[in-house]
Amino acid sequence: MKMGFRGCGRNTDNIDGGVKTYNSGEDSPKVIASTEIVSFKCEFSLIAVVLEKENELGGRIYTLDAKAENGTVKCKIDWYGRESSGAPKEFTADALFMMRLWKIVSKYDFAQHNGYVSKVSGLPHMYGAKLDILYASGESIYAYDNQDCFIPLEAMRELVELFS
Repeated sequence: MKMGFRGCGRNTDNIDGGVKTYNSGEDSPKVIASTEIVSFKCEFSLIAVVLEKENELGGRIYTLDAKAENGTVKCKIDWYGRESSGAPKEFTADALFMMRLWKIVSKYDFAQHNGYVSKVSGLPHMYGAKLDILYASGESIYAYDNQDCFIPLEAMRELVELFS
């Protein structure tokens, strides 16, 4: 079945009693002209990721939020794992925070994932990733997958470092 979804076709399949909703995102813009991020929301999981060496990132699910307001940026980082969780950290940053964030988004070409959605109903969100980025120009990047994390490991490290 095809339905409209952010300007793209959305497909659903019945699989093993569940429903998989997916959208390749091929019709979504893959180049963002703006360099001014006004809102950034990102979730990603390192639960199923095998890291070369043990570190504090492994085995966690992260939620990162940043929103530009009146020349400052309201930020939040939160994480939890199978056996523990961190206290949410909220802070205010200067406007340069969003420029540093934009550099990470550009460096790892997050726009290439724009419009991509893959969701299997019944699966927990602990294995995938979600991006929701809004620019001052009105352009946006949205991508979601509850099965696999499409964000590169190095990008996740840099994002956690920036928000920490």
